[in-house]
Amino acid sequence: MFAHHANLGHALARRALDEPSENWNLPSWAPLVAFADLIVFFPVFLIIGYTLGSIFPTLAIVEDPNPPAYEPVALDESAADQGPAGPAPGKPITSSLRATRRLLQGVAGWRSLFRGIACAFVLSLAETFLSDIFKRFLPLIPIGALLGQLALAQLGAAWTHIVISAPDERRFYRRLPPFKKTFEATCFPILAVWLANVVNFLIPFLIGKALGIPMPTHGHGPDGPRMGPGDIWKPTVVGLVAIVLQLVAVVPANVLLTRVQASLLPPDEDTIVPFDRSFQGKVEPAIVGGKGFVSMRDALATFPKASWIRLYKLYAKILGVTIAAYGLLLAVVIPEMILIIAKSEKA
Repeated sequence: MFAHHANLGHALARRALDEPSENWNLPSWAPLVAFADLIVFFPVFLIIGYTLGSIFPTLAIVEDPNPPAYEPVALDESAADQGPAGPAPGKPITSSLRATRRLLQGVAGWRSLFRGIACAFVLSLAETFLSDIFKRFLPLIPIGALLGQLALAQLGAAWTHIVISAPDERRFYRRLPPFKKTFEATCFPILAVWLANVVNFLIPFLIGKALGIPMPTHGHGPDGPRMGPGDIWKPTVVGLVAIVLQLVAVVPANVLLTRVQASLLPPDEDTIVPFDRSFQGKVEPAIVGGKGFVSMRDALATFPKASWIRLYKLYAKILGVTIAAYGLLLAVVIPEMILIIAKSEKA
């Protein structure tokens, strides 16, 4: 049976490829299938990309693994009866995907899974807009994205504050920290994140070019000779290098920036995970003459080994969920495509 379906799929694919100039009339129900897939899978991938990919790591980076005494309070009554918000006693909340989800839902119901999304959307649009503007004036220097992120340092810090703090009725643009203080605190961490991402792109790209892997150039398709079956090791090497750089450069840079941003949280705002505002006594409040934010060195020095392990485990779990979701998507979409092609007719 499986062999029969495989042969059918192969034949249909060959039919579509061998007759690219032919016009085909899709079945009338094909758009409905595509729309149904969008309705079903869009929320799934939004949760994976935003909730799991952004909110969960931010909470894990900020959470104090050894708080003196902390009991998460369910602010949403409808979620209060779903069981305890935390994992096993003695473990940080963010050591468990399920416990983190329960914590968020206990704060403000299902909406809390998308907390800060309006701020994130505006931040993404603004970064793209400013980056394009800077590129026009500095076309030969790839720092447009960096300048855009520096200009929007307040908005980035506000997003972190929204994610880690208790619900607030104020709009995100009313929660912007002072620009001067925010820029002073985060300019070098932002630079570190930018450099890490540049390295994470540039080194695998150069290795790929050196190995003869076709690479896209100037917005066009892959440029270079086609690879044969014996060249599969080449993209594997490039992929492994990219993963290593992600682990040793990008993740630590994001930890640095997030913890510095969190140190700017106003003292009158409560957090939804235990958070050591003093960073083990390293931060002196501005009211007593201190800077009022953690230094880059102390931001990393106060992030213990156990927290690094917990964070990398979290990323591994998120990767597993992502692979499973894409596997489910392919398991649904591929048979649909095969059926649609089989039911299509020449115009």
